[in-house]
Amino acid sequence: MEKQVDKCYNNGGWTMTAVILAAGYSSRMGGFKPLLSIGGMSALEIQLRMLRSAGVGDIVVVTGHARERLAGQIAEAGAREAFNSDFAKGMFASVQAGIRKMPAGSACLLMPADCPLISAGTVKALLAAHEKHPASFIVACYRGKKGHPLLIPAQYTQEILAHDGEGGLKAVTNRHEEYLIRLETDDEGAVLDMDTPENYAELLAYAEARRQDPKKFTGRLFLVRHGEIRKHAEKIFLGQTDAPLSEEGRRQAAEAAETLVRRHGVHVDAVYSSDLKRAAETAEIIAARLCAEDGAAVCVKTDARLREMHLGDWDGRFIREIKERHPEEYARRGAEPLTWKSGHDGENYYDLRYRAVKSLKAMFDVSAEPAGRDVLIVSHAGTIKTILAEFSGADPRTAWEMKIPRGAVLHLDITAYEAEGADHEGDSGSGRGGNGFGA
Repeated sequence: MEKQVDKCYNNGGWTMTAVILAAGYSSRMGGFKPLLSIGGMSALEIQLRMLRSAGVGDIVVVTGHARERLAGQIAEAGAREAFNSDFAKGMFASVQAGIRKMPAGSACLLMPADCPLISAGTVKALLAAHEKHPASFIVACYRGKKGHPLLIPAQYTQEILAHDGEGGLKAVTNRHEEYLIRLETDDEGAVLDMDTPENYAELLAYAEARRQDPKKFTGRLFLVRHGEIRKHAEKIFLGQTDAPLSEEGRRQAAEAAETLVRRHGVHVDAVYSSDLKRAAETAEIIAARLCAEDGAAVCVKTDARLREMHLGDWDGRFIREIKERHPEEYARRGAEPLTWKSGHDGENYYDLRYRAVKSLKAMFDVSAEPAGRDVLIVSHAGTIKTILAEFSGADPRTAWEMKIPRGAVLHLDITAYEAEGADHEGDSGSGRGGNGFGA
C-alpha cells in the first residue's frame, strides 16, 4: 500500500537534500569524527565527494561542536551549514536543525558524519527507490542489517519538526513502520561507523581490504552448540544473560569433543568461542580433549561477536512475566522473528548475522593459508543458525526455525570463501562457498 503524496519537482526531478550530521562532541571516539583521516581524506570530505558523484545537488552539514574546523571543507564542497546551537541535547536536535535548513517540500537523505564509506551506488539506489515509492521511508541495509542513509519523504518533515524529541527520530518512524522500505544493498560501508576507536580501526581495515585482492579460505568449518546450562527457577529469555554449564552440559560438551576427534579427526591450534560462560566452558572441555589427542597445545580464543542474540530489555527475564505484561509485543515477536527487537540494546536476526559473519571472516583471514584448514567454533543456537544460512543460502526464516540440540556438532566443507569483501564463490549454488552441512 502506498500513501498519497503531494508531488514536488525541481528541474524535472524530486527535490532532495542530503543532511550530514556533524555536530556532536565525538566523546566516545576520542577524536573529532568528521575530520578523522581515511586514506588521506577526512571522513566529511569523503562523504561530500560521494554525494556529489551520486548526483545530489543540495547538501546541508549540521555543525555544533568545533564548527569552525569544518567551515573550509563545507565551503569548498559548495555545501551549506546548519548550525545547531542545541547540539548538546543529542542527535535529534541536529536532525531538526538540518531539516529546517532544507527547501520547502524537499525530501531528506539523512546520514551521520561517522559513516563515511557509504557508496555512491547505494545513494543512487535509494534515490531510484524514492522515485517509485515517494511516500515511504527508505533505509539502506547490508545483509538485512539496517544502516545509512535514511531517506525521509517530504511529507514527514513537519511531523519531525513538531516532535518533542522523546524517543528521537525512531519515535516518528515507528509511527509509520508500514511505510518503511528496507533496501538491501551489497555495500557494507552502509553499516560501518566510527563511534569508538575500535570501530574506527575496523573501518580503516575494511577500507584497506577493498583495495586488495581478497583472501580465500578452503577447508572444514565445525560449529558446536554449547551444552545445557544450570537451571533457573523457571524459563527465561536467555540471550546474553551469562550462565554456567550444568553437569549435563559438561557431559554434552565432552560428547561433542569425542565426536570431533573420533568421527571427524579435527586438528586445530585454537577453538574460537563466544565469551559467555556456557560457550567458553564448552570450548575449554573440547580444547582439552583435542590437546590430549594431538599432544599439542590448543587454546581457546573468545570473541564477543559470537555471543547469542541480545534480547534487550527482555534478556534474563522470565518468559511468563513478559507474556503477562507485554502480550501484544510478545505476539509481535512471534509474527516478526527476523526484524523484532526489544529496547535500545536489543538485536534482531540481521544484527546477529552481521556480527557473527564479521567474526567468521576474521577467522578465515587468519586461516586462509595454507588451504584445507579446520576451523572450530563454539557458540549458540541463534548464532550458529545465521552462519549456516550464510553458507547454505537458506531463507533466513527457514534457518531461524531450525532445531539445534545442545552439544550438537555441525560441519561444512568450504570450497572457497572470501575472507574480505562482499562477494563469495563456491559450488553450493548459493554463492556462499559451502556444499552442505551435516552432523
